[in-house]
Amino acid sequence: MKKVKIFQLLLSFLSVCGWSLAVYALIVFDKARPDRAVGYYLSKGSSVRLGWDQTHTIELEYVIWTCAAISFISLAFNYYFAHHSKMGYWFNIPLLLTASLAAGLYVRFVV
Repeated sequence: MKKVKIFQLLLSFLSVCGWSLAVYALIVFDKARPDRAVGYYLSKGSSVRLGWDQTHTIELEYVIWTCAAISFISLAFNYYFAHHSKMGYWFNIPLLLTASLAAGLYVRFVV
């Protein structure tokens, strides 16, 4: 197997792992965020959580920062291999890094 093919498989594995963690972060985000305070729920006397759930928020932060770390490692590999071979840059890696950094900073400093 050629070296370029191995690097492409490594990059695709890291990319799939990163995007899978991003989807998992969306699932955890649904559990961590406050409930929607709709008038129907408030008028019927249902309990509504108006704040962020601490345990799920901490888990969400860890998942997002892990996703950012994986995408940073993948970006470093992509940069190195693009300069040492004829393989081009992958667009999804910087996109995932930017999104996960923004989400991580938001959860860390705003929530």
